[in-house]
Amino acid sequence: MLPPKYRKDRLSALALLGIVALNFPILSLFSRADRLFGIPVLFLYLFSFWLLFVILIAQVVRVHSKEKH
Repeated sequence: MLPPKYRKDRLSALALLGIVALNFPILSLFSRADRLFGIPVLFLYLFSFWLLFVILIAQVVRVHSKEKH
């Protein structure tokens, strides 16, 4: 099990990843008129990243809550 310091580090790293991934230089890579499976590439990127981001945060938090009980 990870000490609380490492959990905080992981959550901080995830926050930094979210800031970078949802900022201008990266979003501009996906901002085009192309479609994949009929969905604009930008929307597909945003919702896919959001889903992955929520899953990663849930993994970090779930490990933390299991240790308390």
